[in-house]
Amino acid sequence: MKKNIIIRSGSLRMGGLERVLIEVLQTIDKEKFNITLIIDDDCGEDNIFEKDIPQNIKYYFLKSQKLINKTEYYKEKRKNIVYKLMYNIYMNFETFIMCKNMKKILKEIGKVDVLVDFDAGASKYIDKLDVGKKIVWIHNSIPKLKKKKSKIERFGKRLEKYDQVVAICDEMKEELQKIYPKLKGRITRIYNPFNFDRILKLKDNIDELDEKNRELLKNDYIIAISRLDTVQKDYLTLIKAFKIYSEYNNSKKLYIIGDGPSKVEIENLIKEHHMEDKILLLGRFKNPYIWLNNSDFFIHSSKYEGFGLVLVEAAFLNKLVISSSCPVGPTEILEDGKSGILFETGNYEELANILIKLEKKELIKELYVNNMEKSIYRFDKNYIIKDIETLVNNI
Repeated sequence: MKKNIIIRSGSLRMGGLERVLIEVLQTIDKEKFNITLIIDDDCGEDNIFEKDIPQNIKYYFLKSQKLINKTEYYKEKRKNIVYKLMYNIYMNFETFIMCKNMKKILKEIGKVDVLVDFDAGASKYIDKLDVGKKIVWIHNSIPKLKKKKSKIERFGKRLEKYDQVVAICDEMKEELQKIYPKLKGRITRIYNPFNFDRILKLKDNIDELDEKNRELLKNDYIIAISRLDTVQKDYLTLIKAFKIYSEYNNSKKLYIIGDGPSKVEIENLIKEHHMEDKILLLGRFKNPYIWLNNSDFFIHSSKYEGFGLVLVEAAFLNKLVISSSCPVGPTEILEDGKSGILFETGNYEELANILIKLEKKELIKELYVNNMEKSIYRFDKNYIIKDIETLVNNI
């Protein structure tokens, strides 16, 4: 008999977590499970991945775009004490609305065997839901994400309400066990699944590119791909390192693919370091693989990560990956520096020195690429989805 499964997550916007969600939905065996998808935010035109939801999966939104916009309005003005008060009121109201709508949907669906909270967004009200077993996915380093001790402890209390906690790498599992000893025996490591066949199909596809972008592909360039967010992504380190490197190679460019809240800040950093002709912000692309495939190598300079999806994607395309050794994910993906080059988080001088050594052939990128080629398939969706199905079946 099929199990009735609910998978909930925050949004269908363009993002790494959202891509993983779609990969799970498309790959999981529909003959074994009746799946319903529940998404918090209806973002209208920004529901980028809505069309990728399999047709046989019914889905619901918990919050209207109107409510989201209203909360965002007060968030942007919350330096004013009145607006801050209104923002807090609307945040609490959103939680109330989500819980209310979730209960309504659960009543419509009937018996639910397992609820998968894919981004821990339901943790505030999970104990109020009448469902069978509860699984929560953790996609980021909790100490780096929550920062304050009180918030870390509060989140731990919420995690205790779940039957199983999924960490997306071994380093994250160890971190969770150390922070939350009460969860011992309830934490499982399951890597994010990757559709390597899809990457192969898209790596030479230029349909999304205009004539200007097609010309840019012909340049000699290094690439970075991430959300433009300086809280998590350390673009200052990347820019400073690349400026030093440019003194040794004046022709190579740095392309940055992505969009996000810190775009203007990053543009200003590029101008401050007089690198406008060397570092180009190209914007967001649904197919980043054409850019990856034509690059020399890939750089990732995060302060912290959940996993680092793009590191695996770059490595699969036989690109040398250079990454900060930030928690959590990159060190494990690159096998402690065996299958890619790691540098100390925030150390722009070390990163610049790595780039210069590569230029001088003192570091041989093919050695790292060949090592990764031997282990890349540990992230293949066909292996990972079996782990997910086993967890849901045996809980």
